[in-house]
Amino acid sequence: MLYFFRNPLRVLVALGCIISTHAQDSQEVDYYNHFDQQIGLENTGLYQGIIHTDKYRTINEYTQYYKSRDFLNGSVCYDGECYHELELKYDVFEDEVLLRLISNAGGGTLQLFKEKLVSFTIDGVDFIKLDNEQAPGINAYGFYAIAYQGPRFTLYTKYTKKSFDRKDRSSLYYEFLDGPSEHVLFFQGKYHIVNTKKDNILVFPHLKKDIDKFYNLAKRLRKSDPDGFQISLMKRLEILLSQPKNTSK
Repeated sequence: MLYFFRNPLRVLVALGCIISTHAQDSQEVDYYNHFDQQIGLENTGLYQGIIHTDKYRTINEYTQYYKSRDFLNGSVCYDGECYHELELKYDVFEDEVLLRLISNAGGGTLQLFKEKLVSFTIDGVDFIKLDNEQAPGINAYGFYAIAYQGPRFTLYTKYTKKSFDRKDRSSLYYEFLDGPSEHVLFFQGKYHIVNTKKDNILVFPHLKKDIDKFYNLAKRLRKSDPDGFQISLMKRLEILLSQPKNTSK
């Protein structure tokens, strides 16, 4: 296993710069992008990880990666700093985030240290890391997409992949198909597993009839798009909770 490290300069240089505490997020992103361009991204704390090589030979679109086998535009918050305009892959099967190294650093792919990675965005979708420290009591661990964020709760979805061995004329290859997702709901200061109807009713017992009705009406959606079904259910519950008779629940 080959490790890759660069000495981080960003924090040392940033100490000599003053940024208004009232600056907008976009201004901060522009500032750090400019900074990284000036010193070279390869000289920041981002370039710490393991040189990555693919474990699995794949020959079609059924790969272990999120959305595409290609690198996608994204950003990461890593080892206390956030970095933008990166080229990333998310290996759903291994639950690892991969970064394309720039040619000045030798090219190739870097597997970021999971313990240093707090959150990332890839192809416009935000992911955060949940574990027993951030989400006690639900045995969560890994990267969860922010599937829905409303005024009362946030739904997180952990994607999974199932692997299958295949053989062509000459050798072994792998195909990866989507597995069942795990859904976690942050509501009233607590995290809840909401993978089943029973789970949802335990969180919202006063809305049991409405949850039963939604499950009956949206059977096709639940079968064809389970993740979309859970998001739609959460949106429906948000509406119900906003009604006067439910606001105190």
